[in-house]
Amino acid sequence: MPDTSLPPVADIPAAPSYGDLQTLLRRFGLNELLQLAPGDSEQGLDEALLLDALRRASREADSYLATRYSVPLALAEANGETVWPEPLASFVGDMARYHLTGGDAQESEAITRRYQEALDWLKAVAKGMADLPPPPDGGGGEDDGEGIGDVAFVQGRRPFWWR
Repeated sequence: MPDTSLPPVADIPAAPSYGDLQTLLRRFGLNELLQLAPGDSEQGLDEALLLDALRRASREADSYLATRYSVPLALAEANGETVWPEPLASFVGDMARYHLTGGDAQESEAITRRYQEALDWLKAVAKGMADLPPPPDGGGGEDDGEGIGDVAFVQGRRPFWWR
């Protein structure tokens, strides 16, 4: 009889999140994150909760992006640091913040509005009314000598520069 058991969760590679703790700290500040994800007295922040919210928001974004792009999006590297596509990273941060509300951290009108704006943008991307911008290096990669700004259309593929 074949082994049909699932691998342990730790053995399943996690899909990338479109942000990190530093991104959330820069975007929302320590005081707000302490309200959304308070840790024990030694740790300050519940980093696991923040990272889980980022992962959930990233997968939610992927559910919209999957209509046009291969997901999860592979992330670009620049100077040894991960570069997230904007405005996707900002919207995923807003979505993660929304997912962290509840309990002691109450939803505000601004948090709900920014979450809805993120969903509206993702729906526009899914319908082809908006696109992810090209990468910081212009997305062209190596110069093939055929000129700058060349465009190639390939039918039947989902082209995306983060892959």
